[in-house]
Amino acid sequence: MKQEGKGRTGFAAITVTVFFLGCFLSLILFGTMIYRSIADGHESSNRKRALLSYLLTVTRVNESAVYTAVGEYGPMLIVADGDSGYAARIYAADGYLVEDYGKPDGKLYPDAADQIAETDRFEIEELQNNLLEVTTSQGTVYLHIGKGGAAE
Repeated sequence: MKQEGKGRTGFAAITVTVFFLGCFLSLILFGTMIYRSIADGHESSNRKRALLSYLLTVTRVNESAVYTAVGEYGPMLIVADGDSGYAARIYAADGYLVEDYGKPDGKLYPDAADQIAETDRFEIEELQNNLLEVTTSQGTVYLHIGKGGAAE
């Protein structure tokens, strides 16, 4: 009879150990899912901020040399490169906001352009003289284009 009691105690200890291990693993999985959710939200926020900050930076640095135009892919922000006759052209193509370098009214080459960020939307609206509202799928930003650049 003494050996039957030892078997039950051993089984109870194994059951309790398995239960606590199961709880521990469940907590780890739950914590991992929460961390992944927070990290994904943080990454999405960084992508939005990066795209909108890029547009702000480009226009602030070149405020008097920025204007808008409409090309074969839709609206474009054009940043003139001094008196060279060339410009950086920012436009949406193939699901990305891209920047390429060439004549402002020249042919666009989105395959050779630098991809700035993913976006399904790129709209430019002139709200007032020298104030643009640029909307992308990442959000909206307001850009001042200065006295030298006139929106067209």
